Amino acid sequence: VARQRLKPGEHGKIFIYQTPGGQWRAKTRLRLMDGTETQVSRVGRSADAARLNVQAALAERLDVPQGSGALRPASKVGLAARQWINELREQSTWPNPPILPQTVDEYERLLANHLVPYLGKLRLNELTPAVCQDWINALIQKGKSGPHDLVVTAAQVRGAFRQVLDRAIVHDAMRYNPADKITTPKRKQPDPKALTVNDVYRLRRAVRDWETSRKGRPGPKPTGHLPAAVDVMLGTGLRIGEVMSLLWGDVNLTEDGLPTISVASTMVDIKGQGTVRQAHTKTAAGRRTIIIPKFTVEALKAIRPATTTDDMPVFPARRFKNGTVALKPQTTHNVRRTLRDALELAKMPGEVHPHLLRSTVATFVAREQGVADAAALLGHKINAGVTGRHYIERLQLAPDTSEVLQALIEIGEAEARAEESGGREEDLSDDGAFRANEVAGLTDGRANSQNEAAQTPEATPRGAAPSSRPRQRALFD
Repeated sequence: VARQRLKPGEHGKIFIYQTPGGQWRAKTRLRLMDGTETQVSRVGRSADAARLNVQAALAERLDVPQGSGALRPASKVGLAARQWINELREQSTWPNPPILPQTVDEYERLLANHLVPYLGKLRLNELTPAVCQDWINALIQKGKSGPHDLVVTAAQVRGAFRQVLDRAIVHDAMRYNPADKITTPKRKQPDPKALTVNDVYRLRRAVRDWETSRKGRPGPKPTGHLPAAVDVMLGTGLRIGEVMSLLWGDVNLTEDGLPTISVASTMVDIKGQGTVRQAHTKTAAGRRTIIIPKFTVEALKAIRPATTTDDMPVFPARRFKNGTVALKPQTTHNVRRTLRDALELAKMPGEVHPHLLRSTVATFVAREQGVADAAALLGHKINAGVTGRHYIERLQLAPDTSEVLQALIEIGEAEARAEESGGREEDLSDDGAFRANEVAGLTDGRANSQNEAAQTPEATPRGAAPSSRPRQRALFD
């Protein structure tokens, strides 16, 4: 009978016999991964010892991973993914954790939605670069036929899958990572958007009109929190989570010094806990103190209670706990919902979202004071090379942009007054924007020197005014 042909990586039956010298010998046929067939033989003091020795020799010739107690080559991809998530969740509880709980939640969501349904039942030793690439191709194709482009999602889940398989290598369940060879489409370059000064005026008016419309209705009395939150975002460029996490101890509205807001926290969503206040910012560079403009100061004064404590939220939500009211920060979801309601009332649905206010502030500041000041205001890390990393103490006070952002508000108000009065102020063009040469001349000497070393974003709010321009009376004084 012809011997059955072995597949690459397979071995035949192990034969064991005792030699004339009294040793035990085990031997078998082995087909290497390149298709070559060879014989492997080992001796031992007993039949079992000879068998173990030849099995070890087979594994050595094939370089086959043995696995650990937690994970083996025959373990399923779904198990490997679950173990990795559990390991990350444990690490997120360490002091100075290498990963945050909300990041673990995001990884878990990506794997549960986009990996496990496709590859979860496969075994680790069944994964190949071709299998992994087919999975990504299917995900991209799904995005083409669906309502959302999944290019970014594909890149994110690929990164998570790589880490799952890297852990499998650590546990000796794999020898190499087949996900390293996956190709994904290039991500689209972001196209930053910014509101015009007229848009900013319409937005501020919309949230105030919405607040006024609630007066006299059943339910909690209007608090003025939404207009104030919008003005804080416009006056600082803070993320909505950073705004909602503010405590009155972070706010300095003193009359004998510069009014400031200190940013040291944010709101995050954590599985099993809901929306909670995180006692640190998204990044280390995000910890900063911002000098705030007049309109933001006035908005905060309007909602400040007669008596405050340092640990009292600036934007509290009424929550009952043990029969009493417990003041906790509002959730970002609540603010987004109320903002949508206000925009719907003003017939501006879909035009504005909180992050657009952040990019508007960044664009306006960058146009007038340079990209470096805009980055510092937003809490972005500025790459200064070795000198910056090792020799310069980071300044936590953000550049003073209060006059620039005050102008952002006042220009829109001035244009609105001109339109309402049926005429134009002398220095306004027919379309309501300042002349291009005035826009180009926004910067003072300091900003000009900064702009020489930094590229200015193309997206610039229409109607930017020189900082030396006389200030107009605010409509909401």
